[in-house]
Amino acid sequence: MAFKHFITLYDVRSTLDPPAWSPNVWKVRFILNFKRLPYCTQFLAYPDIAGVLSSVGAPPTRAEMPQYTVPAILDEAEGSSPLALSDSSHIAMHLDKTYPEPSIFPGGCHREQMRYAAAIHKHVMLPMLHMVVPSTVDILEGRDLDYYLATREGFLGIALEDMFPPHKQQAVWDGILRGLDELAALIDSSRDHRAGPWMFSPVENPSYADFVLGAMLIWFRRAGPRGCWDRICRRNDGKWEHLLQILEPYMEVL
Repeated sequence: MAFKHFITLYDVRSTLDPPAWSPNVWKVRFILNFKRLPYCTQFLAYPDIAGVLSSVGAPPTRAEMPQYTVPAILDEAEGSSPLALSDSSHIAMHLDKTYPEPSIFPGGCHREQMRYAAAIHKHVMLPMLHMVVPSTVDILEGRDLDYYLATREGFLGIALEDMFPPHKQQAVWDGILRGLDELAALIDSSRDHRAGPWMFSPVENPSYADFVLGAMLIWFRRAGPRGCWDRICRRNDGKWEHLLQILEPYMEVL
């Protein structure tokens, strides 16, 4: 009998079509699609995340409120107890260990991929945060918007209105562009260790860090202020636009 399994991916909803925008969830979605694993996405209202995830046994990701965050998965395999996991990096490790082909760490390059992911966090995610977090209110409504407005300052330690006010916007943009330039320099310096069209992979297939960067760029494009993607997509010889183009086969929202 064929081994059967099915995965539920928990995401947060929005007014977009499709609703997917969260960068950490996109990391997992890319991996599920790349590995062609059978799954579906359950989009949750922000106020319902804690109740739903705790009910399926997903562990909290934070000691402070909100303790439960997406992504989480419920991995149900025939003959085994369902396994609930949270935190995108933990989920990625589980998926690659349990369903190893094709690997997101080709050639056993786990340490190198984590180094690249840390650079993406430093040079891309953190500079973009101050722009995208306040603009996310434009893709939320109702209970989701109320919850988001009530919790972001406690979550991030800064009020939304203080993240991207007019007098800070040039400095935020300068930080984003500088970070992209620094990441581009890292990518160019490692060209001899890559294969195919990818930014970080030593083989013809994408690797974990390619998915991490793709997730950040989708987040910026979908949840950032109007026109922000157009300002960066062709920067650095078009690297960022090109990456999202070649990641399109793994962007299906199921």
